[in-house]
Amino acid sequence: MNYPFPKKTLVIPILLLIPMWIIFLFQINGYETSGCYGVIPRTFVGLKGILFSPLFHSGWKHILSNTFPLAFLSFLALLLYDRLAYYVIFFGWIISGILLWIIGNPTFLDDHVSCHIGASTIVYLLASFIFFSGVIRKERGLMAVSLIIIVLYGGMIWGMVPQEILPQLKSEVGNNSISWEGHLSGFITGAFFAYLFRKIGPQKEVPKWDQENYYDPREEQLWNTYLEQEREKAEYLNALNEKDNEDYFDNDSDNLVK
Repeated sequence: MNYPFPKKTLVIPILLLIPMWIIFLFQINGYETSGCYGVIPRTFVGLKGILFSPLFHSGWKHILSNTFPLAFLSFLALLLYDRLAYYVIFFGWIISGILLWIIGNPTFLDDHVSCHIGASTIVYLLASFIFFSGVIRKERGLMAVSLIIIVLYGGMIWGMVPQEILPQLKSEVGNNSISWEGHLSGFITGAFFAYLFRKIGPQKEVPKWDQENYYDPREEQLWNTYLEQEREKAEYLNALNEKDNEDYFDNDSDNLVK
């Protein structure tokens, strides 16, 4: 059977979604987990959330709001960047979790401890990586995708603004406020990876004549032919000038004799 896209662009997003939906279905059917499996910033017990926090969600609205963007963006990353997307997802999952563990619940904004859960960190990671990769690489197709990301997910920028600074942006997901720190962690990690991996994967096409050690024997032959024609043209013009000069002096001599 022929698929319009590589199988992995469909399989990997499904594999990302299956565990978080299994966990969620267990939760809503009464199989509650003991304790918090999310990131609890700057606590030893909260370290396990670096691995598990994207798999847990607080309610239907929370998991649905992450499911479709995660599926689409992971599909897009795999389609555009192939194996590089594996590294971005795997290491981005870890690094954005660590960053969230460090910056979550800053004391200058609030002093309460929160359990940060949800795959939105990965959603922001992928959206940021795809957008900045297109901008940095300056390849037309990737830049077009970056524009699409802006159109579809430009409003995500407000999800990185602390609600304590702009209370009117406060949004509820289930019974818990959104984790702007998780969104910011994913966004920063995605931008960092876009710069770090800028030389890997699709690149802006460089004109062949600008490439290092470029050589084309056909072009050299054309250039040599052009130079030969120019030389013959110059010789012909010189010959004409010499003939004109000779005729001029001959005419002057005849006039003097007369």
